[in-house]
Amino acid sequence: MGRRLALAVAGVLVLVGCLGLLTAVPAVQRAVSPAAEPTPLPLHPAASRYDDFTVDLDAGRYAVWATRPTSAPDGDRCRVTGPDGRPMPVGEPGHLVEWTEVATDDTVWTWTSTVTAPAAGSYRLTCRLDVDATGQQYAVTREPDRRLALRLRLARWRGLLVAALPAGLVLLGMTLTWRRRPD
Repeated sequence: MGRRLALAVAGVLVLVGCLGLLTAVPAVQRAVSPAAEPTPLPLHPAASRYDDFTVDLDAGRYAVWATRPTSAPDGDRCRVTGPDGRPMPVGEPGHLVEWTEVATDDTVWTWTSTVTAPAAGSYRLTCRLDVDATGQQYAVTREPDRRLALRLRLARWRGLLVAALPAGLVLLGMTLTWRRRPD
């Protein structure tokens, strides 16, 4: 019984590792989502820091992203005011999604909150900067669809997925050479 369980675990690890390798293939990445990363919208800062800014939005759902050291969704991080001056509800994405912006210096962005714009207009965001967050910034993009969110999550976990392959192969080798002790 123990040998069969070890073979099953090894098989699952090898399969997960192969799937991890597949996520590195550009054709597979494009099949998951044609977009590699979200496209930030132009922000209009009220001052020299990116904690108070306006952004022109069409009707739809949008994601608010923050750079370091933010590491989790936080619906209370930003306050949004609509074109009519009324506060807008801000929600959390419900899961951790990060994106590494290759066009810059590999800045890591974390999807912190979501806002729905009911109508086109200029929306004001007032966001909290962390005390030790020199250089912290915010970005606003269209809310990633499920395929893009999946692609971003797979990119984040690719290393762990690929690491399952050698672990599975070692376990498989050990199990195949496993000898039973004589009774």
